[in-house]
Amino acid sequence: MKWILKFFKPYPEFKGALFSGLLIGTSYIPFPPWALLFCFAPLWVEILSSDASPRKAFLAGWWTQLILTLIGFHWIAYVSKVYGFMPWPAAIFLLLLFAAGIHLYIPAACWISVKLKRKLNLSQGTTLFLMASLTALGEMFWPSMFPWNLGYPLLWIKSPMAQTADHIGFNGLSYLMLLSSAMIAWLWLKKDKKLTIIGISGLGLTLTVLHLWGFYLKSQWSNPEQKIRILQVQANIGNLEKYYAEKGVGFQQEILNQYFQLTERQLGQTVTDGNKADLVIWPETAFPDYLNPHFLTRPYPAQFISFLRKIQTPILTGGYSKVFTPNGQQKNHNALFLYDGQGQQMSDPYNKTNLLVFGEYVPFGEIFPLLKKLNPGGEGWDKGSGPQIMNFGSIRLGPQICYESLYPEFSRKLSQMGAEILVNVTNDSWFGPTFEPYQHLYMTLARAIEMRRPLVRNTNTGITTAILADGTVLQQSKTFEPWAGSFDIVFQKDPDQTFFSRFGAWLPLFILLFMGFAIIIGSKKNGSTPS
Repeated sequence: MKWILKFFKPYPEFKGALFSGLLIGTSYIPFPPWALLFCFAPLWVEILSSDASPRKAFLAGWWTQLILTLIGFHWIAYVSKVYGFMPWPAAIFLLLLFAAGIHLYIPAACWISVKLKRKLNLSQGTTLFLMASLTALGEMFWPSMFPWNLGYPLLWIKSPMAQTADHIGFNGLSYLMLLSSAMIAWLWLKKDKKLTIIGISGLGLTLTVLHLWGFYLKSQWSNPEQKIRILQVQANIGNLEKYYAEKGVGFQQEILNQYFQLTERQLGQTVTDGNKADLVIWPETAFPDYLNPHFLTRPYPAQFISFLRKIQTPILTGGYSKVFTPNGQQKNHNALFLYDGQGQQMSDPYNKTNLLVFGEYVPFGEIFPLLKKLNPGGEGWDKGSGPQIMNFGSIRLGPQICYESLYPEFSRKLSQMGAEILVNVTNDSWFGPTFEPYQHLYMTLARAIEMRRPLVRNTNTGITTAILADGTVLQQSKTFEPWAGSFDIVFQKDPDQTFFSRFGAWLPLFILLFMGFAIIIGSKKNGSTPS
């Protein structure tokens, strides 16, 4: 135990690393991104100015990732306490364990860069470029429960730069922020007044060009051809009620009554306004029972069908799906169902593909069934077959459930399959009044700009809203309050694929290519040959 504590002992020169962790953590959603352009600079300056060994570089990066994770992901402790039924000391200890290892790509980038610097005699500028590039690759490929990057805060503050994500993605925007930190760190190390003026002027010019380009890109998607009126319902059903409903203990009827009442009241309002909703959307697992056609004679599904025939309006809702394989095996899914106003299924249900670890599936549970029995979150759900389109008449919907929206590749596939409107249903009731609902919201809305498809987001407890293809964010619901609202979602029929949708995999290749060039040029400049 002593050697572990000694290994992670913070050295006096790690003040910059701790400062970077503070800058990053307080520049991410829901904070204003005040240090976004230079938040990594103190860490990298400290490593290079002290000529740190690879080990010390790793440790400096580790302290940075620990601090930023404790700030940005403090809600892990809340979830563990409230829904894991842990005492606060245990919940905080779990948060510390999470923070200790979840973002190790940051110290790994520092370690690799310093290792290459020493081996190839690289310049400080080249080393900084490698640190930024390897950190960007880590953001894209490091396995993480809640992938994030420094591009999302630009959407949070409605920066026109966010509009460029339809070409470079939000990972590309994050890479630009990392390169900005690297340049500022380099200028700090050089301490050359002339270079500083040139560098800051160049950065200002680059940001100006990106802002102007963003305004132009937004204007290209501001005149859609089609419109659909969607009623979104947020009944404020907490996770404890949902848990008991899943177990059949109770609350099913109360949950249904709340959705029925909110939907009928708001639909009546839209009729009074002379603009009745074309589609009603309820959130993830809003319906507290199975909704496959062979279950429609059960009491709660039968009530749902009667309600549809009463309101004469289609509903897209989260619910539970049970299917039987030819060999008699049953599969249970977290699913989305689309029924018309006569109670007929309009499209095959979508079964969630990307499941939440421990909450929805147990790693190696299929190999060791006992693990499912021991999991506090239950045995979980079966995995769906992947992205699919749900046809609402002539409109092609691209469904996502919960954090599937955090993976650009998932939405890229929906876009390439012909989705015209992306629909995300989510249950954020786990996280309480923390940062997570705001982080999850904007990380989801980002997909609308990358794909240039409107995205409608519906949650159990908030934040429910929608974003148009031009990046306009519509009214947002309050959290932990019942809410219902109607949106006119304008969209293009058969919209073009964005550059990002077509070539979304170009950025990692670009980074790797330029890293190779930087190493070759940097090593030649310093009189050594790469080995």
